[in-house]
Amino acid sequence: MLDLRETSSGVVGAFCNVYAGLPFDVIKVRLQTQTVASEYSGVGDCMSKIVRQEGVRALWKGAIPALSSAIVENAVLFSANGVLRRLLFAPDASLRTIDEALLGSAAAIFSATAITPAEVIKCRLQSDHGTQSVGLRKCVATVIHENGARGLLAGLPAVLLRDVPFNFCFFGAYDVYTTWFMSLEDMSSKRELHPLAVLTAGGCAGATGWSIVFPVDVVKSRMQVGNNVSFMSAASAVWNANGFRGFYRGWSAAVLRSFPANGCLFLGVEMTHRLFHYLDADMEPVGA
Repeated sequence: MLDLRETSSGVVGAFCNVYAGLPFDVIKVRLQTQTVASEYSGVGDCMSKIVRQEGVRALWKGAIPALSSAIVENAVLFSANGVLRRLLFAPDASLRTIDEALLGSAAAIFSATAITPAEVIKCRLQSDHGTQSVGLRKCVATVIHENGARGLLAGLPAVLLRDVPFNFCFFGAYDVYTTWFMSLEDMSSKRELHPLAVLTAGGCAGATGWSIVFPVDVVKSRMQVGNNVSFMSAASAVWNANGFRGFYRGWSAAVLRSFPANGCLFLGVEMTHRLFHYLDADMEPVGA
């Protein structure tokens, strides 16, 4: 039931996603986890302080765990999505938007569980304010020393609470936006869409999803940079420090990141599928 082409498309999409959006992800985590409200006044201030104090390379802090997380997440996400699609629907079935959304949210249960350890390490590295990177190995060792192996699964309930509704919105919105673009050009398949339309649809879908689930992501980040912090205590800390606005601290960075990152994700996935389709067609015998 597993189709390696779907897994490969998820891996390609992960590379595109991470390197297009990681600087904004670093800023998002810094804004979400700052303990002094006046530390950063916004996205621009946060970016300029990071570059000035820590250098440009700091905008790609956590690149290795972020990439490993994204590869695992998207390989599992798109593989699980394909397996569930084949289990629940006929090969030639025309899926509704709600079907696409439900498939995305169900697949997210598997991907969220798979990525949590890398998410913990990524958040730890990104929230580190030192000019010298702590280092991946030392960061993993610190988490395990402080909290045991279960520390690598810190924030899993929040990741599930974020990713399941996010992917419901993400895949559903992507279907809505691509269907709209197809109707403009009277197309019958997403494979006919111009790459720019795929990029735009993916970016808009990402921005839509992040806007809806962002408060949970703030709580998740607090849980993952702390030690044995529960969901309720992390949420209470955010509320006590900044009220309702605290749950949207870093929102602009997340949306700014989501457009190029998720646009590039779907572009990478779609272009990989088109390449496999082209290769399959090219290998068919003449007259077949």
